[in-house]
Amino acid sequence: MSSSISLNPVGFIRTGFSEVRQCPKSSRRNPDQCQLEISSPYADALLNITMASHLWVLYWLHHSDGTALIRRPRGDEAARGVFASRSPNRPNPIGLSAVELIRRDGNVLMVSGMDCVDGTPILDLKPYVPIEDHQPTAQIAWQP
Repeated sequence: MSSSISLNPVGFIRTGFSEVRQCPKSSRRNPDQCQLEISSPYADALLNITMASHLWVLYWLHHSDGTALIRRPRGDEAARGVFASRSPNRPNPIGLSAVELIRRDGNVLMVSGMDCVDGTPILDLKPYVPIEDHQPTAQIAWQP
């Protein structure tokens, strides 16, 4: 069995953020609209995408060097492994954001809620399905 994985972008994210330091700390902290530009060969895959009000966007954090294993947050938070954090610097720098779909213009989706630099490659889109994706008992220790 091969351990090699090959991924090709299906499009690119247009946010207006040219540097990582400009990006919001999380997608929920960015109400601004941005564009998901889907490449022409994948345009048919957008059929009926507007049936979903929200989407999961999986993307490649191409500015990550992939070397971090421990995240040391600022302040009083305890250090955590990157698998216990949302740090963009991780062994496989895959980003995940739930975004609101505002509208579709051909192969361009206007969304709100992205937190990455302009030109970030999109790996996949999936509809956010509230009855399946919502976890009412979910908790995380570093938030009240």
